[in-house]
Amino acid sequence: MEFFGIGGILVPFLCLYLGALCFVRRLAMEWWRGLGIFLLTLTLITWANTPWAIQHISILRTSGGGLLGKEVYRWSQFLLRPFGALIVWSFILMASIQLTLGISWVMAGCGLHNRALGVWQRRKFKSKPHRSLKPGFSAPDSAKAQSVSFTSVVDEASPIKPASQTSERKSDFSFTELFKPEKEAESTYERKRNPLIHSERGQEEAVEADLAFPAELLLPPQAPQTKAGFAERSSSATSVQQPSGSAPRSRAIAPRAAATTKAPLLDESDEPADERIPIDTSLALPPLELLAKQIGSTSVQNMADLEEKARALAACLSDFGVNGEVQRIVPGPVVTMFEYKPAPGVKLTRITSLSDDLAMALRAMAVRINAIPGKDLVGIEIPNEDREVVFLRDIFESGDFSSSKSRLTLALGKDIQGKPFVADLAKMPHLLVAGATGAGKSVCLNGILLSLLYKADPDEVKLLLVDPKRIELSVYADLPHLVHPVVTEMAMAKNALEWAVYEMEKRYEAMARLGVRNIDGFNQKLAKTNIEARPDLADLAPMPYLVIVIDELADLMMTAAKEAEMAIVRLAQLARASGIHLILATQRPSVDVVTGLIKANFPTRISFQVTSKHDSRTILDTIGAEKLLGRGDMLYKPSGGSFLRLHGAYVGEDEIARVVEFWKAKIPQSFELDFAAWQQDGTNETAEGMPGGLDGDPVYQEAMDFVLEQGKASISLIQRRFRIGFNRAARYIEQMEMDGLLGPQEGSKPRQVLRGRE
Repeated sequence: MEFFGIGGILVPFLCLYLGALCFVRRLAMEWWRGLGIFLLTLTLITWANTPWAIQHISILRTSGGGLLGKEVYRWSQFLLRPFGALIVWSFILMASIQLTLGISWVMAGCGLHNRALGVWQRRKFKSKPHRSLKPGFSAPDSAKAQSVSFTSVVDEASPIKPASQTSERKSDFSFTELFKPEKEAESTYERKRNPLIHSERGQEEAVEADLAFPAELLLPPQAPQTKAGFAERSSSATSVQQPSGSAPRSRAIAPRAAATTKAPLLDESDEPADERIPIDTSLALPPLELLAKQIGSTSVQNMADLEEKARALAACLSDFGVNGEVQRIVPGPVVTMFEYKPAPGVKLTRITSLSDDLAMALRAMAVRINAIPGKDLVGIEIPNEDREVVFLRDIFESGDFSSSKSRLTLALGKDIQGKPFVADLAKMPHLLVAGATGAGKSVCLNGILLSLLYKADPDEVKLLLVDPKRIELSVYADLPHLVHPVVTEMAMAKNALEWAVYEMEKRYEAMARLGVRNIDGFNQKLAKTNIEARPDLADLAPMPYLVIVIDELADLMMTAAKEAEMAIVRLAQLARASGIHLILATQRPSVDVVTGLIKANFPTRISFQVTSKHDSRTILDTIGAEKLLGRGDMLYKPSGGSFLRLHGAYVGEDEIARVVEFWKAKIPQSFELDFAAWQQDGTNETAEGMPGGLDGDPVYQEAMDFVLEQGKASISLIQRRFRIGFNRAARYIEQMEMDGLLGPQEGSKPRQVLRGRE
């Protein structure tokens, strides 16, 4: 007490706080709040040494500020003089109160002004009639006694003013004086108060404030109307009656309860799905009107909720011994990312290990934590309570998709900031898609196929679809882009891959004749070449891109694993320059389906929600896909880049049917290829038993050389050496016997070589 004076009363409370802090870490305060308490205590004991305070103020028979207060008071009087000391200590007192309580004097003054204005308006509302109200409109009695909790200072720079300022005062009061339009610019102190909320969509997220008046005070009762009068009702029911002579209001006023209402997914003027939409076949590409359009936003992020969630996140991490602060909040359509800056010395693995604990504390389905590239921050992604549906038409209307010149531009969805995301299949150059049942894998394939149909005609892009399920890709059966009807049999799927390898080799031969290196150079040079001057090139024709889509790789690998893997790997390694690209999809990303050779040649991958960490490691080489939310939530891994979290675009079956109907009416379908006949032509001579039926097969020639070197041959030996299937190896052995190279079968012994190559 001799040292602190009356400030010594705070010492026991300080000891109690330090003791409680050893057991409950949540009681730890911010450094600026502790600084405020220290400055406030110093100001108190300094003021206690003034002559007036010594005579009139005593606590527990103690007066004055002790030795510390006496010295501070003496030196401040000596250095600053009485008047200067008064100014300095008054400023320190105000700053210490602001730091201790965590308030802003500007905000407190504006709040006091708003509350006084609200009391004045409420008294005026009770005492004077409301001539601006419609006849027959009356406010509930409960609303008259309710206080106005929302009043705001209108920004002078805003073009929208209250009705009382933009019109002659023919009436003393109207409801329009109490409320602002819901999209009006927020005041300066509100922007300073909430610096964390930021959206990458080009503007800050506007969040409606609470309105104390119920919706009945704003909207007069309306008679039931039919759907035909929806537009008229929506424009009149939400407007507020204006005083006579007032300027018309440009925005409708709605209570906060309507801010979280789901917006209609389709336009009210859209026709039902069962009605046929007239198709204009004069257009080069399908119009966007064939796709569903979203009206408005499906959800509005509440600023107060996001700030509360940020504080809860920081407190939860502090409970687990991880100190830091939330630097920025980025709201998105499906998840909100909190950019968290940990204290120095905190490892990233320590934070990522707390994902399950954070999900439980924040009551979230799953929490994904990863480092943000290029920043010293950690991104913590928390799902939104109301998820926004991403529509494919929104991405097609974006500049990224419409300005892309590539015929293989793919609309994949939106990123976590709400920006449309597109990719070029020609640069990937192949894509591997995996995900559990119902996670959005088939919808993603539909979006990819529609992206190709909206970018290229059948002369520019051809499609080869393999659908073991028989129902996923059957809706595309009438497309003129198909080189063959949708393949549903696995035996024919193997023939389709072998034909693709043959087509690749034939294209490379044509490129070599023309002296070019890729398909773009081939088409450009062929268009400039004078065929009359080069009659040897008369058989060449422009090459379209060929996109091969296999919906379920697991079924194909179960029936013909070796042949399918060899064909897929060969195409993945060599087919890019020839314009052939693969898109493989599977719901079982196990090691026997997605083998090491396939993974090595498919660097670009997409993973939807999977069932286990092992499946996530198989498809992405890391964990994280098991924590996705499903319904189009995906992780995209580009070639040589970092992971991106995307939200896939939704496309309905009726939209697909309309686009297919457009192409069907525009261009008739024709097939010049039959895989069954193509395979039969390739094995005709062998089936007839003619010598040399496989002389054109390079693998058969290598097998003959291998047999001559070994001096014996068997089916298993050929299988192991050339990694081919049993049927193909047996056909090689039978052909060698027909050619007179091998002797007959002698039980289980290998066949003997009868003669050498002639």
